[in-house]
Amino acid sequence: MLRKSPIWQKLRWWHGVLFYLAMNAISGGWLATRSYLDAVGRPPYMPPDWAFAPIWILLQALMILAGFHLLQRMQDSERQGRLFWLYVALWSFFSMFSWAYFGLHSPILGFLTTFGMFLANAANLWLGYQERDKRYAMLLTPLMIWLMLAMAVSGWQLLYTPDEFFGASPPLKPER
Repeated sequence: MLRKSPIWQKLRWWHGVLFYLAMNAISGGWLATRSYLDAVGRPPYMPPDWAFAPIWILLQALMILAGFHLLQRMQDSERQGRLFWLYVALWSFFSMFSWAYFGLHSPILGFLTTFGMFLANAANLWLGYQERDKRYAMLLTPLMIWLMLAMAVSGWQLLYTPDEFFGASPPLKPER
């Protein structure tokens, strides 16, 4: 018989707030600067700067709710374990992006972390539906929509932005 883990049943709203604060503290979000983006250029379809904060606050809140839901339903099953580690991977890629792209000025690493987050979330959605846990998957669906746009933006940056960390010139020259 599968058993639920009792420690996860004790999660409260403030645990989510603490997790949110911790993840944002280690993610290096303060490294994102308008001046860097203005210097290297932006794709024409990139959302305006003011949109990022409210969108990411909402997406992270949904990610935390999904995590609470996952942990509270956690059982001793191979699929549940995979789902847990995919969820950890999702947050790991999130925490790496600002350091990679803005900190190191590396569109290559920025693209790879965005792609990693995209793959981890796609696997979360697929496995969530396989587990018949539609609530978990639905909480992560808005993130998938955002990550499709993020993949296009980071792909553009990969193609048109010099990579200072690797010392690489962009493969394509943007039209100015």
